[in-house]
Order: sequence, then C-alpha cells, then structure tokens
Amino acid sequence: MTDSIRSENRLLQIQPVHTHRDEWLLLAESEGLSMEVLELSMPPALNESGLFDECLKWYKGCGHVQSIHGCFIDVNPASGDMLFRELSEKRLRLSCDVAKAIGAKNMVVHSSCFPFLRGAYLEGWAALSAVLYETLVDEYDLDIFVENSQDVDPIPLMTLMEIVKSDRIKVCLDIGHANYSNTSLAKWFDDLGDNIRYIHLSDNYGISDDHLTLGKGNVDWGEADRLYRSLGRKIPLTLEVGNLESVKKSIEYLRQNGYFGIE
Repeated sequence: MTDSIRSENRLLQIQPVHTHRDEWLLLAESEGLSMEVLELSMPPALNESGLFDECLKWYKGCGHVQSIHGCFIDVNPASGDMLFRELSEKRLRLSCDVAKAIGAKNMVVHSSCFPFLRGAYLEGWAALSAVLYETLVDEYDLDIFVENSQDVDPIPLMTLMEIVKSDRIKVCLDIGHANYSNTSLAKWFDDLGDNIRYIHLSDNYGISDDHLTLGKGNVDWGEADRLYRSLGRKIPLTLEVGNLESVKKSIEYLRQNGYFGIE
C-alpha cells in the first residue's frame, strides 16, 4: 500500500481487542488506520480486570491511538438523582484520565438522554451535560463528541449544541443508531449539520444495534456517503463492526464503492 493511500485512510479508525493485539496492530499499520479505544470504557475493565494495566501500556505504546470511547454503561451525567450524577461524572473523569494516559485527543460519550421526555427535562439534561463537558474539555484538554445513542431524533443533540460554549464539544453521528431511530438519515445530517465532527459506522436492519459488517444490513451507504460529503470536511470515522474479519470486509466494502474517501 502506498503512502498516499495511508494518508487518505488516517481518519479511519478501528476498535481493537487487546487479546488479538498483534493482528490489530498489523492491520492498523498496513492500512494506515488510527484507533478508537473501546475496551477500556467498560467498568469491569476499569475496576476488576487484571489486564487493565497491561492494556493501558500497550495502547500507550502502539502509536495509533487517536480517540477513546468514554464509559457509557449506566452513565447518565444529567440524572435527576445526585448520586447517579456524581457517579457518572466519576466514570467520565476516569475515562478522561485513561485518554490522557494513552495519548488520545478525542473522547466519544453517549448522550444518555431519555428519548421521549422533552420540555423541562430536556432543558435540564442539556444544561447539566453542557456544564460537565465544558469542564472536562478545559481540565483535560480533550475534544468531546456526544453520540446519538437511544435518541429517536436529533432534537436533544441540537438543543445541547445550541447552548454549549466550547467549540471542542461537537456531535458524533452514529449511522447505525440513526438507522433504527424514528428519523431519516438525511434529517440527522440536515438538522445537526456542521456540528457533526465525528462518525461511527456499522450496519443493521433498522431494528437493533447489530454492529454488522458494512453492506450486510439495510443502511443506504450510498446516501450516507453523499450526506457525509455534503459536510465539506474530512472527519474521524470509526468502524464499529466487531471482529477483525468484519473490519477487513468493511474496509474493502468502502474501498470498492469509493465511500467516505477510502481508497
């Protein structure tokens, strides 16, 4: 593979698994890929696994880490219960510490907004989320990207983007999640527009978060590519498709179709 192709692919990210680290590293180096570290976002990995320190050391030294996925299981930094809110902030700060330790510049977090509650709830969620994320980007010198997770439409993320003061807090649009929402992919792009600065890629059948190989579900990747190009900028793209073989097949699918500028 030529250096020019490696340069084109450098914004494409994978989520390695430490137990097969040599194979993942070989793929990253041969394809010119960056890494978004997911496995350190799980509370068991942070608190119970004896492999945590070993994983941390490997990611720090591998030379491909660009991003980290923050803790997300049961995390709700805008909870109405102060105890849950404090614990959620503690988890996210732990993720920030990990990001700094392994040299990550970006952190993806889930929105954690209840999708069918609006009005005062939504205003409170946006206000509390904004304050915490603004604090974290300042303290840790990280860019934070808030991902649509259980969101059924772009309204919560639009509301958040309207009040955040830092340009370092933007949206991670998960195309797989958008595919099983109540809203068309075009509307996600139209409503969030320039606030989309990071994208997750996976496929599904519009029902659940299957994390299928690209092209194996019913996501319209031709439309996704067109909408991505309409943003007019190159941004990080993370493949969330599971194992190494699925990642390889997804890269080949993108390359064969010329999607997202992958060559």
